[in-house]
Amino acid sequence: MNVISGWILTKKHRPDIVEAYERLKDTNLPRSVSFGCLDEGHDQFSVGLVRADIQDASLIHEMQIRAFMPLLRKYEDFDTNPANEKVERIVERLQQPFTEYYLIVLSSLSVGAIRIVKKPNKTYRVSPIFLLPEYQSRGIAQIVFELIERQYADAEKWELATILQEAGLCYLYEKLGYRKTEGSKVINDKMTIVFYEKRMNDGMDREDHPWYPRRTPTS
Repeated sequence: MNVISGWILTKKHRPDIVEAYERLKDTNLPRSVSFGCLDEGHDQFSVGLVRADIQDASLIHEMQIRAFMPLLRKYEDFDTNPANEKVERIVERLQQPFTEYYLIVLSSLSVGAIRIVKKPNKTYRVSPIFLLPEYQSRGIAQIVFELIERQYADAEKWELATILQEAGLCYLYEKLGYRKTEGSKVINDKMTIVFYEKRMNDGMDREDHPWYPRRTPTS
């Protein structure tokens, strides 16, 4: 990953922003967009999103295979499972003007990715989001959704799809404020895809969502 040195900004240390801009304007800076914090016992890990480009296609492909392979073995959905996709398909998506990919980074390690599809009428679709198996069920996905909603603050509606038989995934999305829509798609006798949406103007403030991180006020 790209790393850049910098300052911790305090009242006593306020660098000259004009001087900083002149010094860094031609620098190839990291593509970080936002960071959250994950508490695990006494340890804290920063969870971030880094905008991906063509050079990240192989990394995304490798992580996608590892993330979705257990589901492929379980449901045998060979025609639709992302673990069966070629890297060329990811390259194609990265070149779409309506697609934006982000690497999910835990501290300095890439542990997954999320693809955002821009649709008309301020609607965005998550397709797909995935984490490496060893980083699942650790609260990372919840932070990623928070960061994405901050990044696309103009969104009026979010959409995604998941596997009906994966109760844990359905519970996660419902916990995040998504609601199941009508209709479903039967893939085979083991697996059915269901569709979810989240309307951002449903009258619920962000702070009222059960997943919203509660932080201790600081001076």
